Amino acid sequence: MLDLNKYKGIIFDLDGTLVNSMVAHARAWKQTCNKFDIPYDKEWLDQLGGMPSRKVTLEILKRYNLSIDPQLITTDKIANFEAIEYKGDVIPTIYTILRQQHKLKKIGIGTGAQAKHAHGILATTDIPSLIDTIVTSDDVDNHKPNPDTFLKVAEQLDLDPTDCVVFEDTLIGQYAAMAAGMDCYMVESGEITAFIPAY
Repeated sequence: MLDLNKYKGIIFDLDGTLVNSMVAHARAWKQTCNKFDIPYDKEWLDQLGGMPSRKVTLEILKRYNLSIDPQLITTDKIANFEAIEYKGDVIPTIYTILRQQHKLKKIGIGTGAQAKHAHGILATTDIPSLIDTIVTSDDVDNHKPNPDTFLKVAEQLDLDPTDCVVFEDTLIGQYAAMAAGMDCYMVESGEITAFIPAY
């Protein structure tokens, strides 16, 4: 199923694709929801994976029609996440692809995480030595499902977007890849489950 020959670049999402840090994010959101008396819907929140915390907060407030200061919620969630020492391990199947391809193709990461969190997660791995660039939520104004994150990675790799393929674990990430004109492999529970062509 996996055919990467036609691509010059590979772009990996981070949370839930390369590293199983989504568990830590879910725990942090659960703590925040409990504190502010917000309903906690893990499945729905998982679908928002790839969005920065501040954008997720706005979605929560909109969904439940709440008038809490979004900055309070965002700050609390980030503090909860930072307090979790164990952020997750590399996801073996996808990490193996990264190791096999890093000398053959240009490699980038396109993540909805803030730079300090992305680098914190990566610091416990050897992934930084295997990639050419990383674009975080701090580097773009329009986050996934907009294409900007992946387009910026392609630009930094000096590649045409159509020469790049994306590995993603959320629908929001898939939509971002499609909008960028990039093919996309979907990752679920650490395995590749689908190939979504851009056109």
